[in-house]
Amino acid sequence: MEIRPITPQDSQHDIQRFYDIMIHAYKVTEIEIWGADYKRMFTDEFQAIINQGDLIGGWYDGIPVGSIHAYPLNENTYAFGLFSVDFAFKGKNIGRELIARAEETAKSNGASFMELEILRLKNKELEVKQHLRDWYVRLGYEYISTTDFVDRKPDKAEKAKRFIAPSVFDCYRKVLK
Repeated sequence: MEIRPITPQDSQHDIQRFYDIMIHAYKVTEIEIWGADYKRMFTDEFQAIINQGDLIGGWYDGIPVGSIHAYPLNENTYAFGLFSVDFAFKGKNIGRELIARAEETAKSNGASFMELEILRLKNKELEVKQHLRDWYVRLGYEYISTTDFVDRKPDKAEKAKRFIAPSVFDCYRKVLK
């Protein structure tokens, strides 16, 4: 397993595969929030994150299998998002290794905390989101708040209009040691 930042020098094939994995993962896990035609982001936005050096990738036997976006929220806190792993590689600890690398990146940049958000339906529990929440808790993340999408991301208020059902963010934090 190789875990490292994805760079513009990586092959276009690998970059496209990371993008496709992310698009598929969010389409499957957030269909009840956004609908069947949802696309998490466009390729130019994905490429911009790569160009900034903030996207970490995992290769399993040379095959791109997952990625995570680790970025600073402030001087003490990092966050991660766009976390996705090819479902065909479930159970190989790829997700754990990606998160561990994101946490290492945060610590090496002086952060004391790592945060994440789980977007979920406001009035209905989905098994996939509960499983994800339980997994993050096992990794040491603690629930800190539930926040309305627009309150959490006022710059993306237009995006929230595309919800097909009311949704909120559950926010979690881990103390980095």
